[in-house]
Amino acid sequence: MNAEEKITKIIHSFREVNRFYYKQMWHHADDLGITVVQLQTMKHISEHPNISLQELAEKMNISKSTVSSTVDRLVKASFLRREQSTSDRRAINLNLTEEGRQKEAEGKKLFFARLHELSEVSDEDTESLFRLHQLIIEKLTTERSDRYEG
Repeated sequence: MNAEEKITKIIHSFREVNRFYYKQMWHHADDLGITVVQLQTMKHISEHPNISLQELAEKMNISKSTVSSTVDRLVKASFLRREQSTSDRRAINLNLTEEGRQKEAEGKKLFFARLHELSEVSDEDTESLFRLHQLIIEKLTTERSDRYEG
């Protein structure tokens, strides 16, 4: 296999896995009656209680306006609440409500049930996959810095 064929196959493989994963996440969120972005937002807030809107946008790698509108919808749905920071009266922290915690827990349970088949991949194959991912990251990082430094 020549270099172009190899690169094409590697990229295609990642795209296929990525496409399947996001399709599963769309179905997962739909089963919960929320969007994928709302689901991800609730997951981040669950993992980082009292997070600010700016911090949430940075962690999710999306714009503050997108996060803000998502948070608005989750507040209206009674899954989130905005709370004034105890340390800085100007700051607003985001937290899950009890209903939000239940929805997030339901989502987590459904997530692992939906992707349970992945647990059947052997430990050896999983470690090989991690090694390959790391190798690809290293090659892309090295390739980018070596070739594009001016």
